[in-house]
Amino acid sequence: MKTNPEAWVLVQDEEREKLLVEAAREEGLDLKVFRNVGEATPRAEPPGGIILAIDGTGRFKNYPTIIKRFQKEYVGLEVVVFGQGTGPDAAAREREIGVDLFVPVPVDRDEFLIGFSHLAAIRRIKATTGIVGRSPELAEMLETVLQVAPTEVPVLIAGESGSGKELTARAIHLMSKRGDKLFEAVNCGALAEGVLESELFGHERGSFTGAVARRQGLFERANHGTLFLDEVGEMSLAMQVRLLRVIETGEFLRVGGSERVHTNVRLVAATNRELEIAVERGGFRKDLYYRLKVVQIRIPPLRTRPDDIPILVHHFIGQASRKHGKKIRGIEKEGMDLLVSYPWPGNVRELSNVIDNLTILSRDGMIRAAEVEKRLREKRSVDPFPDLPVHVQRSREEVERELILSSLLSLHNDIREVLDILRGRGGPERGRWREWVEVKEAPSDDQRDLRRLEREAIREALAANNGNRRKAARSLGISERTLYRRLKGFKR
Repeated sequence: MKTNPEAWVLVQDEEREKLLVEAAREEGLDLKVFRNVGEATPRAEPPGGIILAIDGTGRFKNYPTIIKRFQKEYVGLEVVVFGQGTGPDAAAREREIGVDLFVPVPVDRDEFLIGFSHLAAIRRIKATTGIVGRSPELAEMLETVLQVAPTEVPVLIAGESGSGKELTARAIHLMSKRGDKLFEAVNCGALAEGVLESELFGHERGSFTGAVARRQGLFERANHGTLFLDEVGEMSLAMQVRLLRVIETGEFLRVGGSERVHTNVRLVAATNRELEIAVERGGFRKDLYYRLKVVQIRIPPLRTRPDDIPILVHHFIGQASRKHGKKIRGIEKEGMDLLVSYPWPGNVRELSNVIDNLTILSRDGMIRAAEVEKRLREKRSVDPFPDLPVHVQRSREEVERELILSSLLSLHNDIREVLDILRGRGGPERGRWREWVEVKEAPSDDQRDLRRLEREAIREALAANNGNRRKAARSLGISERTLYRRLKGFKR
């Protein structure tokens, strides 16, 4: 998408021009005024993202064609139209042709200033955070951001992996009264409990091996700013208690410390889990859940807003071209159609990765439909169920792996139960099978293979959960006690 700090405006009279220029100046936006469509025809000097088109009874009655022409050249361009018509139906009709803000004429100055200010705020969010799109679903989400940002209440952001939860958290911070202070972020699911505790609250010198000096935690560093807790549903219950205490009192202790530290942070949390279910199952504290969810923002998955995909594609092509030093002219229409129809289980992050790949491999400056089809076919071969939404805390690959590992352990448990029966510990067959068991007491090759698979499964689960045995046991579908017993058996 081409951008420039100036916005263009098509006007018909000096009175309206004065009103628009004054309103734009109050929002820190420069306007370039044109008296006719010919002057404003797309050229090398692009607009800054907002066109203000005036439609009365005169020469701009064909403004839908004008809008279409500009938005084809400048993908994602915001548009304000002053036109004939009243009521919500008029605004809905205008939105269908690409209008972001419809102001009926004659123009009410106060109404226009409020609307223009609102649109300029949306534009600032997109420009500063990298959020891209103009679909009604995304617009509704950004409206909520604008409403909640000036307040001090905690916000819980819900959305699938790759949908842009951290960008949304940054938007809340930047549009808040704390926007000039620090924004700190931590992924609660990526750190072991002890590491996360030190990361959030800091530690004193000598509090544990390797603690050679006092270290500030994020609650201390983000004082008067915003702290973003990503994947908050992965916190242990013990950590949840500590977090709740900080929210209620504004105070905490560093690890190994006795001095209370005061903090004043705005908390924004995010999850790709259904925390209501976790609360019902006892995996997440109800009191903490309601503390974090004063306001909840749901980010729509990419598959529900296909109108945003072409805008995102052009945006990512521009990014990838600059990053890799490539000159990409565009993408074939058939290729774009394939991208729009794909369900994108990995959301915006997955689309960005695909466009990056296609840009690098493009040979003639044009992304061909055949290349898009090949790339998506490769993805489908790896992920045979792309339209299945993922509403859990792990990626699809992790879920599939864990299901396999859980099945192996379940099979192992079944075999152990059968062997217990054969050895005479499980029922009346004791005498009948005693001789058979004595003959078969030595482990077979199949049993050795099963133990090896079990060991690899547990080793892989521990590695995936950074050595956290509680999480590893939960992911394998066994109790923590069973996991300890298995690990102890491997050492023999």
